[in-house]
Amino acid sequence: MGVNINSKNMRSKQICRLKALVCVGVMLLTGVSCEKMNVGETDDGQRANVVLRVGSIEQVPFPAATRAKVGDCCTRLNFHVYDDDGERVDYVNQKVDDADFGTASFQLEEGHYYLVVVAHSGSKNPSFYADEKVSISGNDLGDTFWCCEEIQVEDVKVELNLQLERIVSMLRFIPTVTPPADLDHIVFRYKGSKGTFNGLTGYGSTTANQSVNVSASSEDSQYEFYLIPRDEEDMIDITMMAYDNQIRLLGGCSIDGVPLKRNSITICKGNLFDDSERSASVFVTVTVDDSWGENIVINF
Repeated sequence: MGVNINSKNMRSKQICRLKALVCVGVMLLTGVSCEKMNVGETDDGQRANVVLRVGSIEQVPFPAATRAKVGDCCTRLNFHVYDDDGERVDYVNQKVDDADFGTASFQLEEGHYYLVVVAHSGSKNPSFYADEKVSISGNDLGDTFWCCEEIQVEDVKVELNLQLERIVSMLRFIPTVTPPADLDHIVFRYKGSKGTFNGLTGYGSTTANQSVNVSASSEDSQYEFYLIPRDEEDMIDITMMAYDNQIRLLGGCSIDGVPLKRNSITICKGNLFDDSERSASVFVTVTVDDSWGENIVINF
């Protein structure tokens, strides 16, 4: 569901975790370089009064805790501008081989706007709807980064250096028994949000039955996929069903109350292939992983 657009005050409360209102003015920027010389113009040749640059992205690449340039971790960038009524007024979609990748310019009328930026490596662009709803469909959801900024446009050009943060959680399943020799794929089912989120908050905005199909073999040491948590204390019940290439059931299990947190990996260790499809009790411990933040470990 989108945010309530009847009150500007209510909208401001929803983004209380975001940066404060951007003051109009010229800021000295550092970050991603731009090969394009006419960065002060929009696509139709008008002089831009809003110039955006993605300076860095939080905690990427995974092997090391760092702040990375945008081209190091994604192949697509989406800049979408909304007005106070939740209507999209302009947008720029970019691919990594574009000369101006990481920089976008807009010519906007005076007023107050919300900017939603998404960085990812999907095969196509997300869908952007009214009320700042964003959806990454199917199995296209991978590592995903985001930011939302308020922009006040007056008579002086606005320049912003954007910092993006990871909004996904990874679920990683590590079997403690030898997988079946003819294992072909695992289907994970749960109720929650997958790739649809509120563009103002960066949190999942749906509660629906989800199904994720992960290719697997007996030689794999772990199986994993991404999803976008609905809040800081999100939890899901998940069922795992293992199949061969003839779609014959090889076993599975269920775990209730799996905790999720964005920019964290939830690790589930146990017998994933018990043919009785048992329900597991959950014991949760937390360790630290420098590249992601907190790991949430579940042994069952």
